Formats: sequence, C-alpha cells, structure tokens
Amino acid sequence: MEKQITKRLIDAVLALDPLLGEIDVVISEVSDETERRALANRLGEIFRQLNEGFIIPVGHAYPDLAERD
Repeated sequence: MEKQITKRLIDAVLALDPLLGEIDVVISEVSDETERRALANRLGEIFRQLNEGFIIPVGHAYPDLAERD
C-alpha cells in the first residue's frame, strides 16, 4: 500500500482511540458484572483486531508511521 494511503489509514484508526476510551468508561458503569465483563471482552476484541489488522502491519511496512506519542 502506498505510504500516503497507509498514513491516512493509521490516522483514522488512531482517531478511534478517544471514542473507544469513552466506550470503556461507559462499560465500566454497567452494574451487572456478567454483562460488564462480556462488553469489556467485546471491546478488547475490537482493540485486538485494530492492533493486529492495522497497527502491527503498518509498523512492519512503515515503522515511522506506527510510532506515535
């Protein structure tokens, strides 16, 4: 993939971080422990898929794009 397109892709994936963080905050407020754990597991799966599907491959192809503050 071209570097410019890869940069746009990684920027979009990283822009999800605050939104996913907000989802995590909401999940932490769910009172039913079983339901909260199930939701947290689903959110963890989203993080895993973003990491394995986008972040890691970009890091291999363009290490400078994967390194962020």
